[in-house]
Amino acid sequence: MLILPSDHLIGNLDNFYTSIDKASQIACETNAIVTFGVKPCKFNSEYGYIDALYDSDKKYHIVQRFLEKPAYELSNDHYWNSGIFVFKAKRYIDEVKKFAPNLYKLCYNSVKHFTPQEKFLYLKQQDFEGIESISIDHLVMEKVKNIAMIEANFDWMDIGTWNAVLELNERKNCFFSRSTLHENKQCFLGKTSNMKQLSGVIEFQKKSILNQSLMSFINKVKNMAVIKKEIRPWGFFYVILTGENFLVKRLFINPLSCTSKQFHNHRDEYHIVLSGVGHITLDEKIHTVVQNHLIEIPRNVAHRIENKNTDSPLEIIEFQVGDHLSDSDIVRLDDIYGRTA
Repeated sequence: MLILPSDHLIGNLDNFYTSIDKASQIACETNAIVTFGVKPCKFNSEYGYIDALYDSDKKYHIVQRFLEKPAYELSNDHYWNSGIFVFKAKRYIDEVKKFAPNLYKLCYNSVKHFTPQEKFLYLKQQDFEGIESISIDHLVMEKVKNIAMIEANFDWMDIGTWNAVLELNERKNCFFSRSTLHENKQCFLGKTSNMKQLSGVIEFQKKSILNQSLMSFINKVKNMAVIKKEIRPWGFFYVILTGENFLVKRLFINPLSCTSKQFHNHRDEYHIVLSGVGHITLDEKIHTVVQNHLIEIPRNVAHRIENKNTDSPLEIIEFQVGDHLSDSDIVRLDDIYGRTA
């Protein structure tokens, strides 16, 4: 079995296939669980690490321990944990039985009535009741003996954080080939085209406070070079990051000013207040959004942003995600400046 996380970008696919073949051979010959370690180019506290040593024949490494997001810099003989595993199904099931018997029992009860004649197995909500909210790495893999590791000889990047999304935009033309990006972007942009359903790369909740990773990303965005500036009756905005299916702006709304009441057919927006207090109308309900909080504005929902402060501008980071990102997708319903759609 080959287990792959859903929020990673992989390059050099021929090398990747060769690595998988090598891992499969090791798993078959030794019955080991095999993982892939990525040689770090720098320390990153948002990644998990692997401490591993060569076996006596130097055919592969033996995992000594997993370190989850260490707070201190590690020596350069550690590897990033790719989260990719290759193993025999029976070996893995035996480990789950040993270290997570409750999980094994719940899974077994969910599938025991499945027959080979059935093409699909549909799990129900009750099948997930009782399962711990814990990663399989913590629950099982960190306790398992006889885990082998081979060095990944393919380009690899975890895009499960905002900082990684920013780094991907900076590196995409030199780190990954165009063909690799084309193969991966459908998965990546397919997820980002509907933020509400994200579970890995980007996760938002309405009017939620920012987590540490997103705050770090926002701080980097604020210092990025401006691509262009545009003036509006209510103030101005900078375009600071752009790519296929996404756009990031920095809005400055003047005191006692507001945007038009509008909606979009082809994009979702996410607004993060950097300074000031935003009064954001969604349909007919007004939300007060303070500094370091965000609000989701789904497509086809009428909205308006207002700055009621008499002295200071309202500063907002705006994320646009969709398949058509331009002013032609603005449908104005009301505008105090007399603009039309």
